[in-house]
Amino acid sequence: MLKRTGPLRRMESRARARAGVPGLNIVALLDIFTILLLFLLVQAGDPEEALPVLSNLKLPFSEARQTPKRDLVIAIDSAGSVLLEGQPVARVDEVLALEGDLIPGLSEALGAYLEKAAEVGRAEGQKFRGRVVIMGDRQVPFAVLKRVMATCSARHFGHISLAVQQREEPAR
Repeated sequence: MLKRTGPLRRMESRARARAGVPGLNIVALLDIFTILLLFLLVQAGDPEEALPVLSNLKLPFSEARQTPKRDLVIAIDSAGSVLLEGQPVARVDEVLALEGDLIPGLSEALGAYLEKAAEVGRAEGQKFRGRVVIMGDRQVPFAVLKRVMATCSARHFGHISLAVQQREEPAR
């Protein structure tokens, strides 16, 4: 066995110092972050189930606890537009001026949607559910909501839900 002399010991300690501290394993960290990201995405829920967010629409408050299902969405915003899946189909002032309860533009758009849904339902073997969610601004007159609901019913969309904003629990 060789006896280590002073210069040999110094050379070994300098070599160890130059080697440095072992680094982090980046691959293992990326795996952990990927799993964490996937977990958070799964927990966030299905974006198809969420209702669309419109900047100029303030929903009324409610005590309801049931979350709405994502179906066909009709929105009535504060700018005075009636929108079917984001596409304008009527104006609130026109709806108020109507004599009957049916809104022609909305009725035509629902009819076109019904035809497409029937085609897709036949192709995929699914039954038409006739569900619609109405998102009305707080300031929308009830007469407009009533006419929108009547038009939906006339076009075989009988399962009508009204989207509301859940009231926060008061601090006790």
